[in-house]
Amino acid sequence: MLYPATFISRGRYSASMFFLSQTRSFGVVQSIFTNGLNIAFGKNLVFVGTEYGNGVPFGIHIESYLYDRLLAETFIGEEVVWNREKQQLSFTNCNVHIHISLMDSFDCSLKLRAQPDLRLSEWAPKMRDLATSMNKELGLGLTLNDALALLETREANSDLERRLLTLSQAIKEPGHEMNIDLIKYFIGRGQGLTPSGDDFLVGIMAIERILGKADSGVSWAISRIMGKLPSLTTQVSANYYYSACDGYFSTVILDLLAALLNEPDYDFEECATALLDVGSSSGMDTYFGLSFAIMSCGLL
Repeated sequence: MLYPATFISRGRYSASMFFLSQTRSFGVVQSIFTNGLNIAFGKNLVFVGTEYGNGVPFGIHIESYLYDRLLAETFIGEEVVWNREKQQLSFTNCNVHIHISLMDSFDCSLKLRAQPDLRLSEWAPKMRDLATSMNKELGLGLTLNDALALLETREANSDLERRLLTLSQAIKEPGHEMNIDLIKYFIGRGQGLTPSGDDFLVGIMAIERILGKADSGVSWAISRIMGKLPSLTTQVSANYYYSACDGYFSTVILDLLAALLNEPDYDFEECATALLDVGSSSGMDTYFGLSFAIMSCGLL
């Protein structure tokens, strides 16, 4: 059946999507959900979904009614073609064409900040106090409050807690080579499209990036095993790792860091709540990773 053509030009897209510089790329719809779908271009994914306040570093966000049109007619395995000359992403069967050139782009890059701008001594108490007031359950099996308290008491009662303390100590000493097996313990740990251990590590990588430590610690370890990631975790998580290694993170992470930096128009509690509300536990696990890295670096 040949559907009438639908042209989508309202929305926004990440300026860091891998295919933007390529002349022509062919992909297939890999997975479909009520609020978005993933297109696989080899190992790389492109997310196309609704606008819900979080810009994905490999995502295109469109209005709900436009996504509903796409959702009704596409299917897993449908071919999708990127044409750079037309700046167009086309679903060949359902005849839907997304015009990137007519959309706004958003920037997912996290830039290194000068040390005087960071006010690091203020970050950990803010993150810790908010966690204490919520005390939500992490996907890793601890409450957010207990997980952060572990960094203060340094008393481990389980294998997970012992590994967390070992990782905390390793982050404190960036001159030492990170134990890759320790990082592998967290990769793919948990359930869902982005297992909790992956969200946790991506949060740590964001702090390493902004502190200028992306060539050490967790970021270094992930870069060393980049090619093995598809066999260690989900393809969605692997793409968040690919993005993080290049310095690109979801906008909810960037917004929270902007609030910590006291940038205008960014309220800390609003930005923290927006992150914590992502997914069933993804936002909380990422928040834990950010807090864990801040506290481990001795920023109290």
